[in-house]
Amino acid sequence: MYQDADLPDEIDITKEADVAWLKAQADPAIWHEAAIAALAYVGDEHGFLTWLVQQPQMDRATAGWMLLWSPSREFLTGDHASMFETGVSVPELIEILTALCERSDRIGFLNERLGLGHEYEEMRQACMTIIENGELDPRVRAPIAIVSKPFPAPQEDMPYSVHDGMLVSTPFFKRMLPRLFK
Repeated sequence: MYQDADLPDEIDITKEADVAWLKAQADPAIWHEAAIAALAYVGDEHGFLTWLVQQPQMDRATAGWMLLWSPSREFLTGDHASMFETGVSVPELIEILTALCERSDRIGFLNERLGLGHEYEEMRQACMTIIENGELDPRVRAPIAIVSKPFPAPQEDMPYSVHDGMLVSTPFFKRMLPRLFK
């Protein structure tokens, strides 16, 4: 685990310097939370998500979250007109998800240390059904390495958590709100 001094209290992925710090860390757990902040909250003006998809250490759970949290059914079946905007625009989301599926097909995911909550299991199975029933858009590579098996339960000791798009360090929370961690 991390020492307090090793982690900034907050990371704002809308700031180029913070994204540079994230990229310099070889930590899939921090990257996972940053992906959530970018895709669900504040966008990706500095290209973090595109960079992340290319990182060999990216965890399968991060890929799973990115695919399953997004309008995955619409993406996988080619119904792009029904896709909704997330923290990024629909064209940018299509580009990111396409790269994610290509990576899944090309090299897969060696890192499976992180996990996802049980609420993603039904979505994972729905993606597998699309693939198995031949409903996959022929322009999309099947994300088999992402969705072919259930995800483990999520880790409890993540170094950061996302709050309104900001990554806030767990040590900072423990210092500021000690009663919550007794």
